[in-house]
Amino acid sequence: MNFLFNYSFEIALGTFLIMWLIYRRNGTWQNTITAQYQDKKIIQKRYKDVFRAVIGTLNYCDFAIQKKNYREGYITARTSWTMKSFGEHITIKMKGNTQGTHVVFHSRCKLETQLFDWGKNKQNTQKFFKVLKVIL
Repeated sequence: MNFLFNYSFEIALGTFLIMWLIYRRNGTWQNTITAQYQDKKIIQKRYKDVFRAVIGTLNYCDFAIQKKNYREGYITARTSWTMKSFGEHITIKMKGNTQGTHVVFHSRCKLETQLFDWGKNKQNTQKFFKVLKVIL
């Protein structure tokens, strides 16, 4: 235990330098060490109907919609703080074709240095697709 107290400044400085190097290498925190989860499904409905249902699903799940773009096929949202995390950024991408509509749901922790999400991102994804199935 004395080791931690004696070298706490050095440990904090080393952690900061490692995080700074990761950021400098990538130019962003995105796609680095942040806890995240992604799943995709093909839905046998028209793109227009799926887009509307996704908006309804986000509202039902209490995910706050930030941006939506029908032409480009994406919606961004966020969740609020919980005991498991400081919130999540959610991105949903949709693309319609002859097979149906491809829906990709991506949930990523807001706090860029959060390594563990205690299953929160996976819960967001499962909740989203479960409600979407009921709405459609």
